[in-house]
Amino acid sequence: MRVGQLSFAMGLLLVPLMITACGDDEAAPEQHGTPVDARLFVNGTDVSAGLALAVGETVRAEVRFYNEQGDEITGIDAEHFTALTVIPAALVTVADVPGEHFQKDLTAAAAEGAGTFRIGYGHDAAADEAEFGPFDVVVAAPAFATIGDGR
Repeated sequence: MRVGQLSFAMGLLLVPLMITACGDDEAAPEQHGTPVDARLFVNGTDVSAGLALAVGETVRAEVRFYNEQGDEITGIDAEHFTALTVIPAALVTVADVPGEHFQKDLTAAAAEGAGTFRIGYGHDAAADEAEFGPFDVVVAAPAFATIGDGR
C-alpha cells in the first residue's frame, strides 16, 4: 500500500469515530432540580389552601411539584415519590395508588375533625428528602342530608 492509499484508508477508519464523537457533544437533558413548592389537587382543583372532606368520603388526590419560577415540574414521577402525612393520623387514611407515585387515595374518618397534612418528596418510597406544609385539612358532616337518613 502506498502512502496516499494508506492515508485514504486511515481516513475512512476515522469517519465512523468522528460521527460517533459528534453525537457525544449533544447537550444532556435539563435537570429538574429540587422542588421548592408542592400542591395537592383533587379532581383538578388545587386544595392545598384547605382540604375539606365529608365524613367517610374517599377521594383520589394528586401531588404536583413546582420549581423556583412557579412552573410545574413534570416527567419526574417515574423516579421520584411523594408521601402525605396527616396529623392527627386518624383523621384521614392515606393509601398509595398502585403504579402512581404522585397519587394517593384519601379516606376521611367517620367523625368530624380538623388537622394538617404535609407533603413529602424524595427518590425512594420514604419521600423524606423535602417536606412541604403544613396545610389544613377538615373532615365535616356532609352538606346535604340523603333520603332516609332521618333528617
